[in-house]
Amino acid sequence: MGFLDRIRSSISGKRFDSPEHLEGYKRMGEEVFEVVVELADCPNLKARAIIQAARSLQVMADALLQDAYSSDAHQSLPVPMMTHEQAEAWYGKIPDLLVAARQEAAFEGSAKIPLPIRLGKRIESSGLCPVEHLAGMRRAADEMESMFKERMEHARLKSEVYKEEILLYEEARTRRGAGDATVGSILGGRHVPRSSHEEAETQYWNTLSSYLLIAQGLEDPLLLKSASPSGQYAYSKLDANDVWKVTSPIAIREIRQDGEWDEAERDLEDHWRQHKITNVEREYVSNTEQLLSRGEIHEDGYWASCPFQAVYRVIKGPVHVLNHTIPTGHFFVWDYGEDGEPGRFITQASFGRADSRQYCDD
Repeated sequence: MGFLDRIRSSISGKRFDSPEHLEGYKRMGEEVFEVVVELADCPNLKARAIIQAARSLQVMADALLQDAYSSDAHQSLPVPMMTHEQAEAWYGKIPDLLVAARQEAAFEGSAKIPLPIRLGKRIESSGLCPVEHLAGMRRAADEMESMFKERMEHARLKSEVYKEEILLYEEARTRRGAGDATVGSILGGRHVPRSSHEEAETQYWNTLSSYLLIAQGLEDPLLLKSASPSGQYAYSKLDANDVWKVTSPIAIREIRQDGEWDEAERDLEDHWRQHKITNVEREYVSNTEQLLSRGEIHEDGYWASCPFQAVYRVIKGPVHVLNHTIPTGHFFVWDYGEDGEPGRFITQASFGRADSRQYCDD
């Protein structure tokens, strides 16, 4: 990127890519395709899952940067900095995956990369999530669905073998629909609240996280069964490598506005490093997502201490969460504990309002 382009990027918040830079990404895509063809008939399921993860990351990153490439339909356009950084983060994981896939294909058990492969760090915007980034995330979801749609249809014919993949796909489809509804309104020229931008970004991120797991699970069905004995809550957003994974969108917005982003991120990193995620917590997340999708609860603020998770109010009760029956008008939250302590479920008729967020140094 030239000197003038760097100046324009710093002013606009968007990045202008050189043709040489984009050509490098294209060559990476060609290399992924070469290894996909090379291992197409490989009997080693782990090797095939690894190469499918590499292919998925490449497909998603390409979709994010689609506007940067010129074509007969449009000329090259700048993309938001966060979009470019997210694509680069995904591209950056691919070379190691290609090496691991070839090693595993050559000698079973030689690849030391733990499976399943995850999306990695989520790049956050310092302000309102750009519409172009949301559109890129939607394109990435489109491309991923197209990539494994036929495989998913075949998987449904063997539903017991691919039960986890099918359940995860249905959850992801629902999340994706929520994101599409918001982005459709934005692209249609309608004004939506800032929180809706952030919620759409989160829904797309969780959708792509699930799609990446599904792509690997379709190659090796045992991958998504191995996390828990039942497999029912084997994966959720709790398993994402994202310190903001359960933080309320309201909290994220206020943390940005108050200039506390770095302090909050440090606390979140420390919290998740110590906290041991349980299947009870996965069940809680799954329950609340279902209740939200049915309009039976809504977010009514957030917990004042790390990880600043949503507090919910029942609006169409009673509802059942973790063997608790909660009436209309009452509130509930999962307290993830402090300093590695176990979490706990809390429900009350009301919660008091905290004056400020609580950080480790407070």
